[in-house]
Amino acid sequence: MENCFDYHRATAHTFESVRKPHYLDWSNYPSPYKFYRGVRRFKLLPFNALTQETLDTLYRLCGEGATENLNLQELSNLAFAMNGITKVENFHGEEFGFRTTPSAGALYPFELYFFVRDIPELPNGIYHYQPYDHSLELLSEGNYFNSLQIALCSTVDTNVVAVITVIYSRSAWKYRTRAYRYCLLDAGHMAGNGVAYLSSVGLDATAVSLFRDELLNRLIGVDGKSEFALCTLMPQRPALYWGEKFNPPDVFPESLPVVRKPVVYTEIEEVHSLGNLSSCEFYRNIPASPEYFPETSSLDFGKTLFKRRSRREFTGKPITFEQFQFLVESSLLCFPADWGFPLTNFYLQVKNVEGLPDGIYTVVDGQLTQVFSGDFSREMAYLCLGQGFVAFANVNVVFTYSFEDPSCRRYRGAVMEAGALGENLYLSAESMGLGACGIGAFYDFDFKSFFNLQNKEMPLYIITVGSI
Repeated sequence: MENCFDYHRATAHTFESVRKPHYLDWSNYPSPYKFYRGVRRFKLLPFNALTQETLDTLYRLCGEGATENLNLQELSNLAFAMNGITKVENFHGEEFGFRTTPSAGALYPFELYFFVRDIPELPNGIYHYQPYDHSLELLSEGNYFNSLQIALCSTVDTNVVAVITVIYSRSAWKYRTRAYRYCLLDAGHMAGNGVAYLSSVGLDATAVSLFRDELLNRLIGVDGKSEFALCTLMPQRPALYWGEKFNPPDVFPESLPVVRKPVVYTEIEEVHSLGNLSSCEFYRNIPASPEYFPETSSLDFGKTLFKRRSRREFTGKPITFEQFQFLVESSLLCFPADWGFPLTNFYLQVKNVEGLPDGIYTVVDGQLTQVFSGDFSREMAYLCLGQGFVAFANVNVVFTYSFEDPSCRRYRGAVMEAGALGENLYLSAESMGLGACGIGAFYDFDFKSFFNLQNKEMPLYIITVGSI
C-alpha cells in the first residue's frame, strides 16, 4: 500500500463483497468505555449553558469568538458536548449509553483527553474524559502546556485543549479494514460538536489536525498504533510554534483492554502511519467566516444536542425551500479547521423540496447548480446498499474527495471534514424538526460511475435528511 488512494480503493464495497460471509464474534464485543486503574477521578458538572440558536451558531462557525480561559462549567459542557451520554437504553439486560456524537454501528471508537491548567477545582494535568459517569480521570499531574505546544506546533494561550483519539479495534471488530474510514468520520463528528458548542457560547474554536504525531501520542500515553490521536480542539486560533524542551510524563496509569481478544489490522496501522508528521514544516490555513447571516429560527444548540439521533423514519413529505436553504448554507459552506478547508466536494440529491425541481445539484461559486434532472431516489437507495429509507429522504448529501494529491495527511483531513460537515447537517436538521442519518457503507465504484465522478474522485460519506 503506497498511499491512501490505494487504501480507499482496496476497502471499497461492491455488490459481491458485501455478500461474502462475515460473522461477528459477540464474545469479543468491544467495550465502549476505556477505564484506567487507580486514578483520581473528578466529577464534572451537568451540562448547563445559555447557548445560541443552532442555525445561528452553525452560520457563524468560522467567525472569530472570544479567546478566554474556560471555567469548570465550560469544561464540563465541552466534554459532554463532544462525548457525553444523552440516552440510556436496555439491550438484552445491559444498559447502553448513546452519545452526543454519532458513530458507525454505535461502536464509539473515539476517546477524549484534556490538557488543563488554571481551573481552581482541578489540579493542572492531563486528563481522560470518562463518559460512563461524566468525570475526568487524572493521568498525570503537572503543567504540560509547553510540551503540548511543541507537539501541536502551535502556541496555546488558553487553559484547556481537547485531544480526540480513536481505538480502531472497536470499529474493526465489525467493519474490518474499512474501519479506518469510520474512525476518521467519527473523529470529525466529535470535532464538529466541540466547535459548535464553543461557538454557541461566543468562544473561539479551531479543529487542529496538523501536529507531530509521535510527540502528541507520547504526551497522552497512547501507542500510536492501536490508539492514535487524530484531532485536537482549541478555543483559539493557533499560531505556528517551534520549541525544544519536550518533557512528557514518565509514567501513565494502566488502562483496561477494550476487547478480550486483540483485533489487529496491519493495513489500518500502515495507512495511518503513512500520514504521520514529524516536523512543524507545514502551513495552517484557517477559513474565514462568510458575511451572509440570514434571519433564522431554530432550537437552542443545547436542546438540539440532547435531541440529536440518527433517524430513518422519513415520511417523504415535502420540506420548504427555506429549510433546504438553511440546511445547506449553515452546514456545508465553512468549518474552522487547519486541514485546508474545503477538501471535499458535495452533491445534493433532492426530492420534494418546495420550489426546487427534483434532481442532483452541487454548489459552484456559491450558486446552486443542477447537475442532473429527475427523481433519483430509488437509485440512491440502491447505491446505499439497498437501504429503503434513503428513497424517502428529501435531501441526500454525498461527500466526495479527489485523490489528485494522494497524501495520507490530506486524506485524513478530507474524511474528518466530511464527518464534521455531516455532524453540522445532523444538528441543523434536528434543530428544524427534520431527521438525519449518516451512511458510511455504499457501493463505492457504482457511486463513482452513477455520479460521473472524474479521474480519482471517490465518494466518502452520505448524510440523508428528511421530514419525520
